[in-house]
Amino acid sequence: MERPSRLKPAVVDPLDKVGFVSKGDKSLLDHTAQEGYFDAIKTQYHTLTGPPVTNNDGCENTLASALESLSLHQYAPGDRSGFKTNGPFLAVSTAATAPGLSTLLLAMRKLREAIVASARNDAFAKNVYIFIIRTTILLRHPESYHPAILHLFRRLQLASPLNDVEKKEFLGYWLLDLACRQQNLASAFRVRNFYRYRTEKVDMILSALIHGNWVIFGLAKRSADVYETSLMQCADDRMANHTMQCMGKSYLSLPKEYVERCTGLRWGELKEQKKLSWTLDGGTIVIRQMKKR
Repeated sequence: MERPSRLKPAVVDPLDKVGFVSKGDKSLLDHTAQEGYFDAIKTQYHTLTGPPVTNNDGCENTLASALESLSLHQYAPGDRSGFKTNGPFLAVSTAATAPGLSTLLLAMRKLREAIVASARNDAFAKNVYIFIIRTTILLRHPESYHPAILHLFRRLQLASPLNDVEKKEFLGYWLLDLACRQQNLASAFRVRNFYRYRTEKVDMILSALIHGNWVIFGLAKRSADVYETSLMQCADDRMANHTMQCMGKSYLSLPKEYVERCTGLRWGELKEQKKLSWTLDGGTIVIRQMKKR
C-alpha cells in the first residue's frame, strides 16, 4: 500500500496556471476562459493595491499601496485625480522588484496575446486593454502599455468605438509617450493632427519640450493627473539637464529651494547624479565664482 505523501501540495498562483498562446498554450483562446482570467487578474490587482479609489472622471486609481516600497520621486503634482499625493510621488523604475507585480505583468501579457490571437474586438476586449494601459502606465512598463495603446486605436476602437472621454484620455497618453519617452515629436504631431486632438495641457507639454521651456513643463506637470505625470517623468532628466545648462549660463548663484523646485531633484541628488562643480553656501547654490580683478 502506497504511503500518503507528507509534503504539502505546492501552492500555484491561478495566474500561472496558463501559458502564452505564442508558446502553444491554447487554453485562453476560449472567450469564457479569457473573462475568468481577467477576473483573476483584477482580484490579484486589488489584493496588491487595496480598495480602489475613484477619481472625478470615474477612473480607478489604486496602485499606491503596492508601490510604496519602490523608488520614489520627491515632487508631486497637485492632487486632482483622487490619488493621495501628500508626500513623495510614486515613480516605478523596475516593477518586477515588487512581489506579485511581475506575475501580474506576465498575466496581462498572456491575456493580450489571447485576445489578439482569437481576433476578439468586442467591448470586453476594449475594457481589458483600458485596464492594462492604465495599470502599466503607473508601473512605468512601456513594453505593456505602448503596444496596448496601438492595438486599442488601430483595431479595437474600429469595432468597439471609444467614447469622447476615453478617446481624449488615451490619445493624450499616446502623445505623451511619443513626446516624453520616445522623444519623437514628429510622430506625436502626426498622431495629433490625424485624430484632430486638441487639449491645452498636452499642447503646453509639447510646446515646452520643443522649446526647452522648463517653466511651462513644470506648470503643466502640476496640473497633470497620476497617469500623465508618470508618462511625463520620462522627460524629467532631459528637462533637468536643460534647466541646469540655462542656469549655468545665466546666473552666478541661485537659492537652493528654487533650483530644487525647477529641476525636481534635491541638492544632494543633483550633486551626485549630475557631477556638478556648483557649491552650496548656506541656502544659496553658487554656480560660478566672480573673477577677482
